[in-house]
Amino acid sequence: MEILNAVKNNKFIYFGFDPRAENKNDPWNALPNLSASNDGESWGSVANFSKLKGLRDGFICRVGDVYYIIGTLALYKTSDFKLFTELDLSLIKNGQYTDIWAPEFFKDKNDKYHIIYSATLNGKRGIYVADFDPVTDKVSNAYQQVDVDCQSSIDPSLTYMDGKYYLWLSSARLFVADNYLGRYTEIATNIVNDPKAHWYEAPEMLIAGDYLYLYQDKIDGHVDGVADSGYMVYRKAKRVNPLIWTDEQVVKNDINMRHGSFLYNDTKFVRYPTYEMPKNDFKKVVTIKALSLKQELPLNCILWSTFSVQWAKNSTYQLQFTAFDDGGLAFNALLSTEGIITFDGQQYVIKQVTPSNQGGNSQVQVTATHIYNDIARVRQYNIKEGTLTYLPQDILEFYLGSQNKDNVGYTYSVYGDFDKQQIQNLGDTSGKDMISKILSTWPSAIVYPNNKNIGVYSAQAFEKNFGQRIDYRNNAQGISMTIDSTNITNKVKCFGKQKENSTDNNKVEYYFPPFFVEDSKSIEVWGVHPMENISDERFTDQENMRKYARSQLQVEPVVSLEVTANENFKPIPGEKRHLTIKDIGFETDVTLIGYTWYPYNLDQATVLQYENLPASILNSQSLLNNRINDISNLAQKALNKAFTATTTYYSRDDPTKYNMVRVGDIWVRPLEEAVNGKTSQ
Repeated sequence: MEILNAVKNNKFIYFGFDPRAENKNDPWNALPNLSASNDGESWGSVANFSKLKGLRDGFICRVGDVYYIIGTLALYKTSDFKLFTELDLSLIKNGQYTDIWAPEFFKDKNDKYHIIYSATLNGKRGIYVADFDPVTDKVSNAYQQVDVDCQSSIDPSLTYMDGKYYLWLSSARLFVADNYLGRYTEIATNIVNDPKAHWYEAPEMLIAGDYLYLYQDKIDGHVDGVADSGYMVYRKAKRVNPLIWTDEQVVKNDINMRHGSFLYNDTKFVRYPTYEMPKNDFKKVVTIKALSLKQELPLNCILWSTFSVQWAKNSTYQLQFTAFDDGGLAFNALLSTEGIITFDGQQYVIKQVTPSNQGGNSQVQVTATHIYNDIARVRQYNIKEGTLTYLPQDILEFYLGSQNKDNVGYTYSVYGDFDKQQIQNLGDTSGKDMISKILSTWPSAIVYPNNKNIGVYSAQAFEKNFGQRIDYRNNAQGISMTIDSTNITNKVKCFGKQKENSTDNNKVEYYFPPFFVEDSKSIEVWGVHPMENISDERFTDQENMRKYARSQLQVEPVVSLEVTANENFKPIPGEKRHLTIKDIGFETDVTLIGYTWYPYNLDQATVLQYENLPASILNSQSLLNNRINDISNLAQKALNKAFTATTTYYSRDDPTKYNMVRVGDIWVRPLEEAVNGKTSQ
């Protein structure tokens, strides 16, 4: 278990061999080794594997929870790195080839697995491919020759990246093609081999986020009588430009790392934002820039008491206000549709301008949506055909990466853990469709932008807790509760991977029979709410699919709260607070998912929407109804108090013309008298 934990909890994993025992009498002596690193540069040995019979040139491949290890010349699989099962590699080892070197796995653009290796056939060296099925563990279709001029180069390493196949051969020769069998074209890089080295072999390119690592064996013959003795070096490049690499550096480890392969743990190690307690402050100046103009002007014609910002998770993000004609340029020329308003560091695009006239004064009602909503202008015309496996960052890169010239300047960031999911025929849609695809594929994801940078967060990564509380009657004047059972699902039928038909009647067979997953407690309380069948070709194990299906159910209603604060303050999206309602002995943690904020009107309290209130904490349906009534009564009392307060009207005209007045309200009318024929107050 210690080895498996090291594999799962380190950012980089190496599997190769330690040549410590090689000598002129036994130049091929090798001890298979697994090492780990968190930066790809400094390594530590985790375990040696003498039971793998001196396997050289080891290549490790992860498929679900199973690890496949292939090398010169054997194939194994393991799930714990303690028990290894040797698999049949006889199709390649059948004697037709001579001088077979360093077989490796690779995945094609359709997520199918293959084995690539160099070998001599009929007296001529070439690069060959066989197919591999991890469901049956079978090797097939060997002798597929790759169309590449390999000359004397060996040790092929093949990677599908950003729509192209990149093939490395010894001496750091790089080739590129549209098909994994070629034809390949050699392309030049800035890599210059050290002339003091005898030669370079075993190139291995690893994709690690936005960067590439290239590991090679630098052969110097330092062991007497062992011509290919050497050590490992590495270089780095940005993924967007695999032709420009840093200078070589020697890999650091307590063993001599040699020809091997690398895994990058892209699911365990993810970015999490760091949060500091923000100040209740904001940039007071509001500016405007008209469409197609560079000049930005202060917007001073706003009726500040009307200025509000509304945000709701994965839906609304906008500001609204009323502006009046102050005779300035901002009102008369710039305040028009598609103009850009900047408030508190964020940009909003004017979408609605509604003129009105109040008491002879020209006014406009303005609605401006956050600039991230204009991502609908992004278009990805290409299509990734087939059913492929994605993380959110894969989708975002496809639409917003530098390879798409129609990204209109949008970028992205991803925070938190996400499971890989399969999507069919991704592309030929807009950026708005991209967001919808992410949210439908990962329903718990949260999209929150920073201007044109689209942030996609897991729920855990988006939450922030600064130790604040909501205490009814203390810092909240009103609380109301909403229960939404629209999306309850507590039963689903599951279909896993289909087997290839072996009979003539075309009867569909599965690796396990279709089955139901249901939540009995949810059904008992809320009744049966079936969801659409789940049919997923990824699953050949029934228990794994059962766990996945359970994670897709929503077994309780969503319970949300609307809180009217006692004061005006700047809300923090995703902030978790501890809610206490002492009147009914109720308390829990809730997370902010929406707000309405009037930053310039201190008399207007901030309204907050919270969720993360599971129905189960209310114990039963009857108790739930009782507490809803209690909370509603409390909210109504606060509302009644607001309506029964005395209001004073200061005006010349009768206030009943324009307002709903109550008994007890006061009308203050200014005194007027005639002085020299003029009326004064």
